[in-house]
Amino acid sequence: MIKFFRKIRHRFLSENKFRKYLLYAIGEIVLVVIGILIALSINNWNGHRKQKAYEITILEEIKENLIKSKKEVRIAIEDDKRWQACIFKILDFLDNRKDYNPSLDQCLGSYYWSSTVQFSSSAYEELKAKGVEIISNKKLRREITTMYDLKFDVIESEVEVWDSQLLSSAIYPLHTSLFRKYFPENWSVFEDEYAKPTNYQNLLDNDTFRNLLSELISLRNYSIVINESLEKDLESLIKEIENELITLKKQ
Repeated sequence: MIKFFRKIRHRFLSENKFRKYLLYAIGEIVLVVIGILIALSINNWNGHRKQKAYEITILEEIKENLIKSKKEVRIAIEDDKRWQACIFKILDFLDNRKDYNPSLDQCLGSYYWSSTVQFSSSAYEELKAKGVEIISNKKLRREITTMYDLKFDVIESEVEVWDSQLLSSAIYPLHTSLFRKYFPENWSVFEDEYAKPTNYQNLLDNDTFRNLLSELISLRNYSIVINESLEKDLESLIKEIENELITLKKQ
């Protein structure tokens, strides 16, 4: 094709038809520019298509991660409620000076436990490495980053750290001085533990232990409220991602 155009140029020049050659040259330039623009358009279209395909993939992965995290949050809520119920049961026995009952042992072994939520964030970490701008919906992008960088952080850096500090500084030292842990038959790891008071009559008059139980009730309340709020936010964000995926797939 290039050889063909070269021959035409030579023929126009040899015939001294400069005006025709000039028009031809301009036309050739226009064709080249159009070809370049078409090539750029195709490249841009391919790039946009690939980016949209990746956006759909990463949103689907983030959605699955959020569903897993929501399940973890629900488990944490149920655990906190169970352990809080144990605290109320222990206080009922102590405040009303009820006789010791072995049914207390499971509560006495696990009242100080606290939930730990394992958030799934692998897809979000990948998104951050690629660039969060990949999410074209600005509102959705903002809500995803807020969920991972702020709301999850409140649970990990505030609730769980508070639990950990209280456990190491106050709860466990007192607990080990008041109770002896034991494990019944058929007990397995990750189940609630069991403990018996070393002196139940002294425990009835131990105001320090009562105060600690009251503090734990407050902490469990806070954890439950925070996690229930997070659970609702997760459910809302999952639905928003599902709606965005429907929109992207129709484009």
